[in-house]
Amino acid sequence: MSTPENNQRNTGRSEVLSPERHGSLRFHKANNFAFAAEWLYVPVHYKEAGRLARQFPVLFYPLPSGGVMPCMLLKTKGKSALSAQMNWQGSVLPDVMRLYPFGFSKLENGLKSLALYPAAPHFSGKGEKIITSKGKPTQRMRGIIKQLMPVEKAFEQTQPLMKELLALKVLQPMTFSLRRGDGKRSRITLLACPDFSVIKNKSLSSDLRTLLYIHQQSCRSLFKQIKTADTPEQSAEAKPATVKNKPAAKSAAKSKTSDTVDVKDMIKSACDRFGVSLDDLRSRKRSDAIKRAREALATDASACDCLPELAIQLERSVDTIKKWV
Repeated sequence: MSTPENNQRNTGRSEVLSPERHGSLRFHKANNFAFAAEWLYVPVHYKEAGRLARQFPVLFYPLPSGGVMPCMLLKTKGKSALSAQMNWQGSVLPDVMRLYPFGFSKLENGLKSLALYPAAPHFSGKGEKIITSKGKPTQRMRGIIKQLMPVEKAFEQTQPLMKELLALKVLQPMTFSLRRGDGKRSRITLLACPDFSVIKNKSLSSDLRTLLYIHQQSCRSLFKQIKTADTPEQSAEAKPATVKNKPAAKSAAKSKTSDTVDVKDMIKSACDRFGVSLDDLRSRKRSDAIKRAREALATDASACDCLPELAIQLERSVDTIKKWV
């Protein structure tokens, strides 16, 4: 699983879980998120990006390997995800923070192993053992592993999308000056795609188009700040290229996009991604998976200007589908 330690301060360093080294650890849930007080952003996977982007901007951060991964800013101008008491102020918690201090670490042979942050406050004081006297995971630990597995899979599924994104060569650096929990300022450079015309590219996969749309919508205020003087609280010093669409070409681009986007493929992709069926989407059911699939489809169709076609396929009105976003 992606963890913040690659790019910013963290509570100690992660270690591969070992019965010999960690057999005496006792785990308890932290009362607050003080362990993340110095974090400026947190890695996210593509499946949770849409929910998180409603709270804070979703951008991309560079990996030491040369790749990139999505991330959510935890601080913006005049706003912080953590209160002064270190409580979460948003409505949805990122998976990395929800499951911290556990994750997965990539070994030299390419395999992955369960890892943890032994210096995390979750292991201070009284708690439950995570490894039995026989060196096996306790029931509590098995429950944590069960929660980790789908999140790790989601991060793995995000990687091909990031390779596709890098191949487009549309990411531009944005440098931020943000205030940490201790009051000191730090400068970080993340990556963004301020060119709104990119999502019109008919060769984009449905999932990447949705992710880019989510990213751009969540960063609109940041992109506006690029065009104005830097603010004391946050600045974007890089100068990413800004594409201005000519009004005369707008309708033509819209028509072309509607003609080239295969709505049926879009629906199939969403069904496969969320484990639902076309009948589920057409029904009046409201399970969590169906809601997320509808939200993703509505977002994707809006980005591709093909809401009418989607409405026909799902036997719904355009106004109804707009409400799903």
